[in-house]
Amino acid sequence: MSSATATAAGKTTRFGKARHWITPFRLHCVVLAVYVIVVATVMCFHEPWFDEAQAWLIARDCSWREMILERPHYEGHPPLWWMILAVPAKLGVPYEIGLKSVNLIFATLMVWLLEFKTKLPELFKTILPFSYFLCYQYGVTSRPYALMICAMLLVAINWKTRNKKPWHEVFSLMLLCLTSSYGIVIAGMFAANWVLGFLKSDHSPIHNKRRFFALLVLLAFAVILILDVIPAKDVFHGNFDMHGIYEPVPIWQQFLNAWILLPSETLFTSIQTSSSLNFVTLSWDQVIEAGLFSGLMWAFLIQISRRRNHMALLLTTYLAISIAFMQHFSTHHNGIVLGFFMAILAIDCETEPISADDWPKRCLALADWFIGKLGEKTSLRYFNLMKALGMALMLVSVYWTVSASICDIRYDYAPSRAMANYAKTYHLDKYRWMSGWTRLVKTADTTPSVAELIDKGGYCAGGNDCIDYTSWLPRTQTEMAPYFKHNLAANAYKGHSFASWDWIEHPYESKKDLAAWKSWGEPEVYDTIYQPFYFSVLGYDRNDYTKVHVADTVTPWKDQRTTDSYDIYVRNDIYENVMHSPNTGIAWPDGSKRK
Repeated sequence: MSSATATAAGKTTRFGKARHWITPFRLHCVVLAVYVIVVATVMCFHEPWFDEAQAWLIARDCSWREMILERPHYEGHPPLWWMILAVPAKLGVPYEIGLKSVNLIFATLMVWLLEFKTKLPELFKTILPFSYFLCYQYGVTSRPYALMICAMLLVAINWKTRNKKPWHEVFSLMLLCLTSSYGIVIAGMFAANWVLGFLKSDHSPIHNKRRFFALLVLLAFAVILILDVIPAKDVFHGNFDMHGIYEPVPIWQQFLNAWILLPSETLFTSIQTSSSLNFVTLSWDQVIEAGLFSGLMWAFLIQISRRRNHMALLLTTYLAISIAFMQHFSTHHNGIVLGFFMAILAIDCETEPISADDWPKRCLALADWFIGKLGEKTSLRYFNLMKALGMALMLVSVYWTVSASICDIRYDYAPSRAMANYAKTYHLDKYRWMSGWTRLVKTADTTPSVAELIDKGGYCAGGNDCIDYTSWLPRTQTEMAPYFKHNLAANAYKGHSFASWDWIEHPYESKKDLAAWKSWGEPEVYDTIYQPFYFSVLGYDRNDYTKVHVADTVTPWKDQRTTDSYDIYVRNDIYENVMHSPNTGIAWPDGSKRK
C-alpha cells in the first residue's frame, strides 16, 4: 500500500470514528451546553433595560395582593413572572444576579425540551437554539417568553396522549395561560380544537369523564385569569405615538402584516425595527420580500400539518393570535410566533416524522421531469446547491444572534448600569433627584390621534396646544431603580419605583404636581433632557446646573443598531464641592486628590 493510500485510509477511519461518536444524544448535549455557555456569557455583559427592570420592581416592591390582583390590569399579563421573580427580589438577591439566574434556568429548560423531548428534525434542533429570538431575545434578555415557549413545547409534547392523560395536557395549557395574555389565547384555541376533535369522534363531551373534568377546570382557570388581566379603564394601551410622528395603520393592514410579515421576521428577514405592529408600514419591495419568505413558511407548515390532520389547529390558532396582536404587539413578541410554529411542528413530528413523503405530488413529478431532462449527476448538483442555500437561509438568524451579542458585549445595551454606577461612585443617591415629565405638543405636523387627545383638554404650563403628564417620567428612573433600595426621583408617580400605565387618563393632575414640585426648590440632581420649559416651569435656573454626560448606548435589533446618549444635570455646588472635592473618599488610580 502506498503512503498516499495509507494516509487517505487513516483519514477515512478517523472520520468514521468521529461520525460514529456524534450520536444524536451527544449532539443534543453539545448544543445545550454551548447554548448555556453563550447565553450566560453574553448575560454578564448585558445591561437590563426597561422591561426587565419593570418586572423586577413589581416583584420586589409590590405586595402580593397588588402583584396578583392589581398590576395585571395595567401590565396586561398574568402575574406568574413577577411571582417567580419575587422570590429572589424579596429575599434581597442582587438585581442582575437574581433576574438573570431565573431567566437562564427557563432558557435552559426551553432548549432541553426542544433537544430531548421533541422529534423535530436534527437540523432544526441544531440551529434553532441559536436563532435570534431563542438565544438572544429570550435567552440573554430576561422576560417571561422563554418560560412561555417551554409551556408551548410541553403542550406539544403531551398533545398526542391528551385523551389518555388529559391532566398532563391541561396542566401544560394552564402554565401557558399563566405566562402571558397571548398564552391564554393560544391555550384557548388548542383547547377548542381538542374539544371539537373529540366531539366529532365521541359524539359526547362526557364520554371521557377525566378529560371532561380536566377541561372544565381549565375553563374556570382561564376565566379567572381573563378577569385578572382585563385592562383597567384608565390604562394606556400604547395605541398612539406619544411623539406625534407616526399614526397607527388601519386594522386590516395590521392583520395582513401578522400573516405576511411576522412569519418571515422570525427567522429570515430584518424589515421591522424595534417598534409596535400598530405603526408598521411596508414598501412594496418589503411586501414582496416578506411575502416570499412567509409564503414559503406557510406552504411548508400547511403541507406538513395537512398530511397529519393538524391544519385546522395551525390556522385557527394563528388566526386568533393575529387578532390578539392587533390589540398590542411589540417586535420582541415575534419569538412567540416562532415558538408557536415550533410547537405545531413538534405535534406534527410526533404523529409522523418529516420525510420525502411530505413533498406534494406535483413537486415530485416536477423533480422527476428535471432529472429526466438534466440527468442524475447534474440534478444532484442542483439539489445539493438548493440544500446549501436552505442551510444558509437558516443561518441568517444565527448571524443576528452573533451580531447582537457582539454589540451587547462591546457597548452598553441600556443606560441602567452606567447610570447606577455613576450615582453610587459619587454618592449621588444620598441627594434629592428630580425627573422630567412627558409633554405632548400640538404642531402642524402632529398626528391626528395626538392632536385629538390634546384638543380634549388638559393642563399644560406652556399654553393651550400641549398637555403635561407628570405621571409619566423618563425610563431611566425605572431602569436605575433596581440597583437601589429606594426611589431616587422624589417626584415618582405615587411613589412607585416602577412605571404606571394610567397616566393618560389624568390630563389635569400636572397642575397640582408642578406647583408642589416647584415649592420644593432646586434638587441636587435633575434627570431630564434639555428643554427650557423643564427648568423654567419649576423655577430652576439652568445656570445653577452642570450638564454631565453619563452613558452612550448602542442597542442591537438583529443586524440593526439604535444609538443614544444620556446626561444628567448636577447642581453646581454638588458638582464642585462633592464630585470634585478633595474629600470625596474616592481613591483615584493616579493618586491625585482631585478628579
